[in-house]
Amino acid sequence: MNRKLIFAGGAGLALIAAASGAYLYGGHVGAGGEDESAAAAAQQGPPPAPVVVAKAETRNLAPRAETPGAVVSTRDSRVAAATSGKIEWVAEVGAEVEEGDVIARLEQADAKFTRDDTAAQVRRLRARADYLDSFYQRFVGLEEAGESEASMDEMRSNRDEAIQALRQAEVALERAEINLKRTEVKAPFAGRVVSQEAQAGEYANPGTELIRLVDTHHLEVTARAPAGLTRNIQPGDRIRVANGAETLDATLRAVVPVGDERSRMLEIRLELPETNWYIGSAVRVNLPSDAARRVTAAPRDALVLRADRISVYVVGEDKIARRVDVELGAAEGGYIEVIGDIAPGDDVVIRGGERLRDGQPVVLSSTTASPSA
Repeated sequence: MNRKLIFAGGAGLALIAAASGAYLYGGHVGAGGEDESAAAAAQQGPPPAPVVVAKAETRNLAPRAETPGAVVSTRDSRVAAATSGKIEWVAEVGAEVEEGDVIARLEQADAKFTRDDTAAQVRRLRARADYLDSFYQRFVGLEEAGESEASMDEMRSNRDEAIQALRQAEVALERAEINLKRTEVKAPFAGRVVSQEAQAGEYANPGTELIRLVDTHHLEVTARAPAGLTRNIQPGDRIRVANGAETLDATLRAVVPVGDERSRMLEIRLELPETNWYIGSAVRVNLPSDAARRVTAAPRDALVLRADRISVYVVGEDKIARRVDVELGAAEGGYIEVIGDIAPGDDVVIRGGERLRDGQPVVLSSTTASPSA
């Protein structure tokens, strides 16, 4: 009996040892397979990344600097009365008027009285001038009338004096009619009423400001810049102007060659195209700070910005993305100068470069995008 128990115990120990060996062998083989798969995956690298590329180009670019400016109207007038009288009506603020529209009205009673009185004087003086001329001509035709030369001279003098008085009265009548027309103050140009400088019921004299009228369709930008910046521009140049996130190209109309004695700044004026910018808007004027030169430029979208570097990914014929660290130079529009191992004609990544790795294969898009200049 004891021998049977000993034999059974020995057989059990042998089975346990055999099972443990098999388990350890299987674990060793499985671990080896996993290591080989990981090594193969590491050698294969990341999969090809889809990207969009554009060409680096040779462009004429100049370093630029910004100066603040403001949108102004080409015509901004404080319309004044040209005759005297009590103000009857003034156009409302915000009213849009056309050239020649009535924007204010003065009382017309005094102007009408003056006109009528002067017209009566003209009729009286014309009658007297006609009478004296007829009287003089009657004696001129009568050679044997026996009138002395002194009498003839006196008649001629009276006639000429009456004619001159008539002409003076006619001038006064014309002035009275003009003053009557001036009681209706008309817009000198199309625009909007910005403010009422006088109110109905007040008395206006010649020169009294009534309304501020602003042309809201013909706009300019006024800016002041150091003399060094104005040396590189001339009338007719196209200058980039930014109003917040919106930008447009304006035409340089004039550089006023008179500097401020303290700031040494010169005023420049730029004509704006048709736009919805408001008068008084603060803008930024982008001026060249030096002469333009030929440089290698890439689209701004090609730049990959990191805390310690600025890079561009260049794609070669083998469809491998190569990271090139660059420095930046002059910029204009959608292009910027890149200083580094990049040549004109190189394909640079403009979409999909944020997650690329140096040496990673890429798949090019079917269309190549180019930014606007």
